[in-house]
Amino acid sequence: MVLERLKVGTHVFIIESNRIATEVTITARRGNFYTLKFQNGGAIQLRRNRIFLSKEDAEKSILRKTASKYSIHSPYDHGM
Repeated sequence: MVLERLKVGTHVFIIESNRIATEVTITARRGNFYTLKFQNGGAIQLRRNRIFLSKEDAEKSILRKTASKYSIHSPYDHGM
């Protein structure tokens, strides 16, 4: 999948604290890093692969991470 360059002023979503999809606005781009402004006035710089175009895409990524991280394994399932 090729990630397209995003334009300044675009509203996008990021995952905050590995559990919350948060809307932010792109304020600048330098190389592969984007400066993103939160609605409360704060800002953060992230790589393009951590930015999502829709809230649904961000939430899918959260579900995928939690499913693999918290899968239940028996102590006897060690390479049979």
